[in-house]
Amino acid sequence: MDADYEINQGVNFGFIDNSTQSLSRYQPALITNQNGTVLDTLEDELRNAKSFTIAVAFVTSGGLLDLKSILADIATHGVRGKLITSTYLGFNNPDVFDDLLQIPNLDVKVLDQDGFHTKAYYFNHDTYESALIGSSNLTQNALKKNFEWNLRITSTERGDVIRNVKNELDNLWQQAAPLTPSWIEDYRQNWQPNYSTYRNKKQIKPADKIVPNEMQKPALEALKHLRDVEHAKKGLVVAATGTGKTYLAAFDVQQFNPKRLLFVVHREQILRKAMSSFKEILGGSDNDYGILSGNQKEVTARYLFATVNMISKKSVREQLGAAAFDYIIIDEAHRVSQNQPDEKESMYQHLMNFYQPQFMLGMTATPERTDGTNVYKYFDYHLAYEISLLDSLDNDLLVPFHYIGVTDYEKNGEVIDDKTSLKYLVSDERVNYIIDKTNYYGPRGNNVHGLIFVSRVAEGRELAVKLTAKGINAQFVSAEDTVEAREKAVRELTDGKLQYIITVDIFNEGVDIPILNQIVMMRPTKSSIIFLQQLGRGLRKFVHKEFVTILDFIGNYDENYMIPMAFDRSHTSNKEKILKQIVSPSISGVSTIHFEEVARNRILAAVSKARLNDMNRFKAAYQSLKDKIGLRSPMLLDFAKLGSVDVPDIIDKFKTVYDMQNKFEDNLSDSLTKEQYSFLKFISAEITVSKRPVEAWILKQLLLRHTLTDEEILSELQSQNIFCDSETLVNVASVLDFSYFSKVKQKKYGQVVLTDRIDDKWKFTSELQQMLQLQMFRKYFEDALDAKLWDVHQNPAIYRNRFTIGEKYFRPDIIKMLNWKNEPNYINIGGYGLRDDGRFLPVFISLKKTVKVQNKMVYENTFSDRSTLPLFSKSGRSMSSTVESEILKHKGFGMIQLFVRKSNNDRVDGKDFYYLGSARILTAKDIVEKNSDGKPTKLVEFTLRLEHELDLGLYHFLTEES
Repeated sequence: MDADYEINQGVNFGFIDNSTQSLSRYQPALITNQNGTVLDTLEDELRNAKSFTIAVAFVTSGGLLDLKSILADIATHGVRGKLITSTYLGFNNPDVFDDLLQIPNLDVKVLDQDGFHTKAYYFNHDTYESALIGSSNLTQNALKKNFEWNLRITSTERGDVIRNVKNELDNLWQQAAPLTPSWIEDYRQNWQPNYSTYRNKKQIKPADKIVPNEMQKPALEALKHLRDVEHAKKGLVVAATGTGKTYLAAFDVQQFNPKRLLFVVHREQILRKAMSSFKEILGGSDNDYGILSGNQKEVTARYLFATVNMISKKSVREQLGAAAFDYIIIDEAHRVSQNQPDEKESMYQHLMNFYQPQFMLGMTATPERTDGTNVYKYFDYHLAYEISLLDSLDNDLLVPFHYIGVTDYEKNGEVIDDKTSLKYLVSDERVNYIIDKTNYYGPRGNNVHGLIFVSRVAEGRELAVKLTAKGINAQFVSAEDTVEAREKAVRELTDGKLQYIITVDIFNEGVDIPILNQIVMMRPTKSSIIFLQQLGRGLRKFVHKEFVTILDFIGNYDENYMIPMAFDRSHTSNKEKILKQIVSPSISGVSTIHFEEVARNRILAAVSKARLNDMNRFKAAYQSLKDKIGLRSPMLLDFAKLGSVDVPDIIDKFKTVYDMQNKFEDNLSDSLTKEQYSFLKFISAEITVSKRPVEAWILKQLLLRHTLTDEEILSELQSQNIFCDSETLVNVASVLDFSYFSKVKQKKYGQVVLTDRIDDKWKFTSELQQMLQLQMFRKYFEDALDAKLWDVHQNPAIYRNRFTIGEKYFRPDIIKMLNWKNEPNYINIGGYGLRDDGRFLPVFISLKKTVKVQNKMVYENTFSDRSTLPLFSKSGRSMSSTVESEILKHKGFGMIQLFVRKSNNDRVDGKDFYYLGSARILTAKDIVEKNSDGKPTKLVEFTLRLEHELDLGLYHFLTEES
């Protein structure tokens, strides 16, 4: 490829005429955090660079950590770079300079000069060069969150602008001083902390009045609804550690306004902190507040804060009486079943069975138990509200994290796996390797306050001995240690006397160590729940704590696939979606997920081998959900709200939730007739999992209102930002009266017409109205609609337009959403099909052909860049053929709608396609190619240009070899 020509075309595209055909990598581009991120672009440039130079005024440990894993990867390919930074304004912390020295393939110099405010990134790609110049320093906010503007340009080495950039960078390099340990020590001695950033000011500035945060508001509404509407006497709130459960409880007490309150905890140390939080919210006299513990017995207080061992004593119960409190809060509610030796009932059960408040609230971060306890049962299965760890991060309730999947130690081809013996787990070589990795990613030395999870007690003990011998203060703590010993270790970690606490799993829950800034996982991930519990240990906010580093040492573990699944909100069993989360991880805010190259390949291999659609997974999910909601059979809406498997996966596996119930229930009380069951199959397949919510919305409204007009439907859907137009209503009507489907499908679904649409007025047919009189059928009917509408409520952005770029769609949904008059034979559609009136041409491209396709052609489609790829016509066609000539008439965007998947191997990459937006034809030519039988075949080779450039993450996933 001629780089001069391509760059010239790119310049024309960027500065003269954006209709110029050019490859996106050579085009000038504005790089922001609003469409992708600055970090995405930097990673892409580094991934393909032969060398690089970065000059930035400001660097933070978080920003540097964002690039460390890719710098480690390119180091294995011999790529080195330079970094120039400054002492300007004293912004750069001395610890950042220490961080920079840990990167072996990065040469660093420092410019001690006022006014140095440069932000420039230069990359040598061998055949061309590129530069990113603008507003972004090397900080975690600048790379992912802030409103940043940067111009990316490409050039040959002879280009004047790029030559000036290189000259200026060379001049800066000559003026700057090499970064050395002695320079850092001098800087440290004279440096004055000046990093009270806006974020920290905002975080620690005292507020005039504490008010509920964005996660607490709906929780308070849910608790009020639970009491006022459902008349519940108990309720459970599940919220990640650090999200303000105590404040939430205080706010609910404020809105309940009890005469007397009891707050119960398991340890005396927590009482005073909880009481202080309540005082901030409730106010009142100090005399209103009292403590009941081994040392204090202020039992007459209006707001009593008590340890469970004291409040559950028989003598105290008899003294106070069953009706002593009208509101009781149980903190760490997952402890309700923890019995003392030789006791039939736990202390919590004693108090719960004795005291009779108007309302009892349980709070926990870890309701799913490995000991078999069903926490939900103790609170009458009333889960009032659940705040997940990922939701908490979205709402800035927790400190961001930088997760790095680190390649675990390997020697002579032997890799740590599930069966590795103890002597190899704690060998000197592996311990040294772990120290090197923790030093590289940081924090290190006296700055680290870390927690290390290992898989075995003996491993933890030996690791603590070896780390201590190497000057790293570490202590192993296990369930065998007393509570006092564990608390002493936590104090010493907080005070800096210890750098690491090592444990197996006792710190998964119930321990609050806000100062934690590093979590090290040296054990296999066997549960997504435990993985998130351990990761979440370090996420509580703490003064001047910008982020927590999560280092996960990844060996050849069988359950490695659970790592990307833990970060996935949808709980999908779709391997292709999970693989994308590994190749192109995404998480909101400034948190990041990175995998070193070898570690990533190990996880990819684990996902490929995993049986994610295994019946046992669905059975476990079913039972887990039943534990949450009580004795009744879970419905689709239950799974949508609280389940650990995705609703579309349930429909794909079982056809209906009724089938799932019959599979996992011995004596299901519900029984559907053959006609009702056929109808439920239709609703489940064509409406519940459809990417168009209009059918579900109309049917739900007809349940409530009996009649609707076209005008009402269009107006109300528009007000809710759900895409629908008049043409869509015609198609929806044909779906709901079955005229859209073939005779075969109509027979399959039972031929029960749902709605009549006469003179723009909608109503249920008399047959459906009659069926809906049966409460059992109505329950399944309404549940199937509600599950779809809940998805709309949770993900409103993907329904604002007909299609959403980056979302996945099945071919039948696509055709339906493009309002075909009748469902076609999809074999005839093939790679593309023109709607009868020529308005839409959906194009379906499988980039890699792994199985023989209908026309026996063996070509593969390959992106030229992020906005350009070829489309090959059906065999035997030419530019003068009917459909192909019609395609060529359309020069603009709008007609061609492009859908792409990695391969046509349905088992690996699924049957659904990513929507990439509209495209237009750049070029077309008649060609002749040999098919798989060796016969010459006429084709048209089109070149497609996307209206919107593909984002880097999806581009890398689609184009990278599996």
